[in-house]
Amino acid sequence: MAIIDFIQVSIDGLLYGSSYSLLAISFSLTFGLMKRINLAFGSTLLFAGAISIWLSQFIAIGIFGTLIVVLFFSMLANLYVEKLCFAPHRKGKGAVVSMIASFAIWMQLDEISSQLLPDRTHSFPELEIPSLYGETILIRGNHILHLTIAVLMVIILFLIIYKTRYGILMRAVSERPETANLLGFNVERVNKMTFALAGISGGMAAFLILTSESQITPFFGVWCTIKGLVAMMLGGVGSLVGALIGGLVLGLVEAHLTYQVGANYREIITYALLFFIIIIFPGGIMGNTIYRNDKSATERI
Repeated sequence: MAIIDFIQVSIDGLLYGSSYSLLAISFSLTFGLMKRINLAFGSTLLFAGAISIWLSQFIAIGIFGTLIVVLFFSMLANLYVEKLCFAPHRKGKGAVVSMIASFAIWMQLDEISSQLLPDRTHSFPELEIPSLYGETILIRGNHILHLTIAVLMVIILFLIIYKTRYGILMRAVSERPETANLLGFNVERVNKMTFALAGISGGMAAFLILTSESQITPFFGVWCTIKGLVAMMLGGVGSLVGALIGGLVLGLVEAHLTYQVGANYREIITYALLFFIIIIFPGGIMGNTIYRNDKSATERI
């Protein structure tokens, strides 16, 4: 590989990996921070995108209207999942039942979305952003926007979680829901607000990815689930910075594997890499400290 090709592939991988970072950050709020195994999260993003396409057949909502619709219905769908799957088990019990329930909602949302998107592929409004051209290097404008928003999301969510009263309540409810309830915290409100926040951040990720690809398919939800989970696990469960790094690493690895061995073997090698990283860093690249602290605390108990 020529040095120019290596640089171009690396830039493409990092910038495209920012899309994975956006998904991983959203997943981290529910999977990592709140410790809720929400298998329906990707389907809530598909549902929001499908609703926006369906509405555009009757109303000219434009690109800004599409963003509002995706954010709103992604938030609404996540609150729906929280109400049906996780609200009945607020005391921290029934995690397996909640996970199975979220799988049922996954199937339900996918079926609704498939009815709203009867064709295999539907066009999605494109967000046109100028790309940067050099003599030998191309940097796509959409991907620069993804990376910028991913970094901003990490900063904003970090400030919310670690610098606000709501963030303290969120972490308290996540670690010890029964104790938080005894102390007078409104556990129900905190859970709803967290799922709503995850829905909004996930909706932003879905909107940016779909406008970049300028199309949506019924498999978008499954794609979001797989890529978001892999990126989150690579970076570190429970770490927002890890989610950002995990997405960038995943994009970089996939780009070079596609260039070297082709797309057919890319996924196999990527998942093998994830397996070995988890063996070396059980909590992920940035989540190993969190994993060890949790393990030590459990052993002391």
